[in-house]
Amino acid sequence: MSEAKKQIESLEPLVAVIEQLLGKIEFGSVELIFHHGKLVQLEKHEKVRFEKH
Repeated sequence: MSEAKKQIESLEPLVAVIEQLLGKIEFGSVELIFHHGKLVQLEKHEKVRFEKH
């Protein structure tokens, strides 16, 4: 198996997690945190907004 194909396959679970997080956010952000070129943490920041009355 080629190195490029291995890299793509190793990213598939990460992409699935990111898609899941993005699909549920109405207002907010998802932050990817890297150390020494490797992803070590995902943070989800979500805002809840209330209607003005």
